[in-house]
Amino acid sequence: MATRNISRAEILRNTLFHIQLNQCQYIDNFPEYVTKIFDDNIDGRGIRKYDNLKPKLYRIKTNFFAINKDKVRKGDFFEGLYQRISRSTK
Repeated sequence: MATRNISRAEILRNTLFHIQLNQCQYIDNFPEYVTKIFDDNIDGRGIRKYDNLKPKLYRIKTNFFAINKDKVRKGDFFEGLYQRISRSTK
């Protein structure tokens, strides 16, 4: 059986790095909300498929995308973060 090889702290670190890499700003608990969704969807088999996480990620109530509308699209941001985190879970 596979083991979970990424901690919640590492997911948060990846999220914050992804925000910084995209030169974005945030004023609410956006990174923590995103981290919780990813953390809740990783188990001994790895991370669930992006299509399963996408609705949960899109439902996050945040000003993040309004503040950063000229820098990043919601879909691009979440897909890129998913790829970053999924590489860390292998």
